[in-house]
Amino acid sequence: MRPKAAKPVVVRGKKLGGDKPLICFPLVGKTPEAALEEAKKAIAGSPDVIELRVDAWNFITDKQTSMKVLGEIRKLTDIPLLLTCRSHLEGGFQEVSADVRNALYKGAIEEKLVDLVDIELISGYEEIRNLKQIAAPRGVYVIVSFHDFKKTPPKEVIFATIAKEIAFGGDVAKVAVMPQSMEDVLALMSATLMARREFPDIPLITMSMGALGSITRIAGWLFGSDLTFAVGVASSAPGQIPAAELREVYKLLYSLYLNE
Repeated sequence: MRPKAAKPVVVRGKKLGGDKPLICFPLVGKTPEAALEEAKKAIAGSPDVIELRVDAWNFITDKQTSMKVLGEIRKLTDIPLLLTCRSHLEGGFQEVSADVRNALYKGAIEEKLVDLVDIELISGYEEIRNLKQIAAPRGVYVIVSFHDFKKTPPKEVIFATIAKEIAFGGDVAKVAVMPQSMEDVLALMSATLMARREFPDIPLITMSMGALGSITRIAGWLFGSDLTFAVGVASSAPGQIPAAELREVYKLLYSLYLNE
C-alpha cells in the first residue's frame, strides 16, 4: 500500500498526497510569446499541475509584463499552476534578486493567478514565514524546497532537511538531489519513506536526478513522494521522463499496487 499523505493538499480538484502521484509539466520559455505558446502546448497534454519556471523569463524584472503573462496563462486553463522562481544557487536559469521574486510572488498570490508557490529553504525562516502569511489566507500553498545538483547527502541529512522545511512552514516539502551511485538513489528513497512515516500529514516531493536517479521519478510515489515532473513540452532538470512514457509505466504500477 502506498504511504500517502494523511492531509493531502487539494488544488482545483487535484489531490497532492492522494492515492496516485500528480504529474507536473515544467515550462521554461524565455519570452512572453514563448511562455504563452509553451503553456498552450502543456495544457493540451492534460498534466495535473503546470510549473511556471519564471526564473527562465528574460523579462522577469519587468513586473508589469510578468503579471500580464501570468494573467493570460491563468485565463487559458483551470489546471493548477505552480509558480517557481528557482534560485541560481539551486539550478535556476539566471540570478534573480529576492526582491524581484518576492514582488512577483506577492502580486500573483494577491491576484489569485497561481495555486502553489515554491521557495527554497535557503531563503530563510523570515522570508518563508512572510510568504506563508500572504499565501495562506488566499488559499495558495507553499512548497519549501532544497536542491543539490552535485551530490546526494546521507539519508539522515535528507530527512533532517525535510523536517526543517516542514518546521519553517512548508505546506509541501521538496528535495531534489544528484546521485553518484545506486546507494545514493536508495538513500533518497529511504529518507522519503522515513519522512512520510514521521510527518504523515505533509505531502512530499522528492527525486533523485539524472539518468541514474530516473527510477525515483517512476517509483518514488511508492515510498511517499506525491508529485513527479515529466517532460510535456520541455525539461527543466536532468532525468525527467517524457509524460506519455511515464503514464504508460504508471498504468502498470497502478494495476499492481492499486488493484485497478
